Amino acid sequence: MRKGASDKNPLLELYYYRGRMQLATADALYSDGEHYRPLRIGFKQIESYLPEVKKVLVLGTGLGSAIQVMDKLGYQPDFTMVDHDSTVLKWALEALPGYGGQITPVCADAEEYMAGNTTPYDLLVVDIFNSRIVPAFVTTREFLALCRNSIRPGGKMVMNYIVQRNEDWAPVDKRLREAFPQCHCIDDGLNRVVVATV
Repeated sequence: MRKGASDKNPLLELYYYRGRMQLATADALYSDGEHYRPLRIGFKQIESYLPEVKKVLVLGTGLGSAIQVMDKLGYQPDFTMVDHDSTVLKWALEALPGYGGQITPVCADAEEYMAGNTTPYDLLVVDIFNSRIVPAFVTTREFLALCRNSIRPGGKMVMNYIVQRNEDWAPVDKRLREAFPQCHCIDDGLNRVVVATV
């Protein structure tokens, strides 16, 4: 086990559990390697598209579960990993030895990064949390438009969202469908895994 802290997270813990690394804060598990269920569910939904994926943008990296899940499925595209916590990014890179594709870590606020992004990606993964809360900006019309504009035509987005109260989901779902008319949602307990096509 390893403990750390950063200006973004007062407590970060790294565990080795059942042959894989896990990243946790005081009240949330942020990463579970290739077993990270929300992304396994999301990537399963787009499995036939994965051979086309060459460039992936991940907003909210954890320990790089998106990379590990994709690698386990047999794909090694290039990844840009954006996280506002430099300690999390450092630990993520340490957890990904020997990955065959290129990994570009970016320590930045996701909202600011997306406002300046001009690179189109084949796949966008949005997995942004403060503990178990999705920051409000993630589901604003403005941010969702930035997400859409960062995905090439025909490209995909996979978003992991935790519902705190069921009644809060309807307006979020509405904004998602306005931004991404081709989208569907998989309920998985408190998680909603959104899969969208541009």
